[in-house]
Amino acid sequence: MREKSTSHEAVESLRLDLDKIKREEGIIGYILRSAKSASIDIKDPSKIIDYATLSSTALKSGENISEVFGLGDVSSVVVEGNEAKVLAMSVGGFRVSIFMRRDVDHNRFYEDLHLE
Repeated sequence: MREKSTSHEAVESLRLDLDKIKREEGIIGYILRSAKSASIDIKDPSKIIDYATLSSTALKSGENISEVFGLGDVSSVVVEGNEAKVLAMSVGGFRVSIFMRRDVDHNRFYEDLHLE
């Protein structure tokens, strides 16, 4: 399991993990964001703005709902549509969004990337 860190090594390790995930069947792409930068790897470049908007609002919306209803800390949010879904989560000091077909099991990616 990776240590919580915003070091260069942690970023590279996380990016390598995401690159492995992106090669999986049904994965559309990912966005990795820190406070200072973002790395975007989406198969359809014409939809980058759409995915970036979804990425930025999914986790924040989950956090807002949790705050309103007193649910505690949000470790991840899954937004599912008719054909695709996004797993949005915080990993260390980063926000990660993984976009995939609806039939892909997002739980295994959560377990692979999530830090306790």
